Amino acid sequence: MRRKVIILSGIGFLAGMPIGNLITWLTCGTVVNAKIAGWCGSDITSIVIQTLLSGLLGAISMGGVNVYDIEKWPLLQCTVVHYLMIEVSYIVIASILGWYGSLMELLIIMGIQLLVFMIIWVIMYLRWKAQIRELNELLKMNRTDGKS
Repeated sequence: MRRKVIILSGIGFLAGMPIGNLITWLTCGTVVNAKIAGWCGSDITSIVIQTLLSGLLGAISMGGVNVYDIEKWPLLQCTVVHYLMIEVSYIVIASILGWYGSLMELLIIMGIQLLVFMIIWVIMYLRWKAQIRELNELLKMNRTDGKS
């Protein structure tokens, strides 16, 4: 499982870097994050910090998918834990990077993220329920075949 966490976190880190720069570009109109550039005094350093923090957010998001592999946990618990991992890290990183300007913007973003997680949960629940139904049918067929 550790290997899977490392691989998924690495993929998330690599995916998060350009996504974070895209978010900054869409929200600020430039890849240079003025908030960070003001702190460090350099556009290049600003882009590097922003890219690394975005990669970290991606690593946490993708690496956190592994909570779904904990067989003792119900699907809802896995989903809530994964959502909270992403949400807490998003709030911290987005605050540092200035991805939202007001509390209302943050609440809207969190609401959208919650809606996405609810949709994912319903899709996964229905998919797993169908798989369980299919397995039960196969078991039933095997039991009747063995009695003849």
